Amino acid sequence: MDSKKRNQLTWEKGLTLFAICWVLTAGAVYLLRQILIPADEMACYNRISTLQTSVTHWNAAHPDKIINDEIDEAVLNKNGFLPPQTYDHEKHFYFVGETAHGLKVKCNKHEDNPLVLRLTGDTILAVLVFIVFCMFRGYVLFKPS
Repeated sequence: MDSKKRNQLTWEKGLTLFAICWVLTAGAVYLLRQILIPADEMACYNRISTLQTSVTHWNAAHPDKIINDEIDEAVLNKNGFLPPQTYDHEKHFYFVGETAHGLKVKCNKHEDNPLVLRLTGDTILAVLVFIVFCMFRGYVLFKPS
């Protein structure tokens, strides 16, 4: 007989443990991103969301002059759609490109994964952490026959 004590895992306890594993895994991924990705690159990600908001508002307000290629930041600044941006324009070039979800702002250097891919990755990691945790704690995931 097994010398380790085995505990049957209930749905309530299993879901609670999985939720804790998901939060811890997502937090670890976020922390690693902050530590390992250079500040300049993180600023690039932030500018993409700022520019996307400005372009979306511009396109809604000016359906006859839709931005669908190059972004003219001076025009967006002048019309109040974008606060002044200070960054190395030689290093980071932003443009609008067609995607499956419509027009999206992209950077020539750094393109971040869509949120769905990040959440999928966090969930897969959380499942692995959950299974390993349950194995070490002696929980039985499936009722033995």
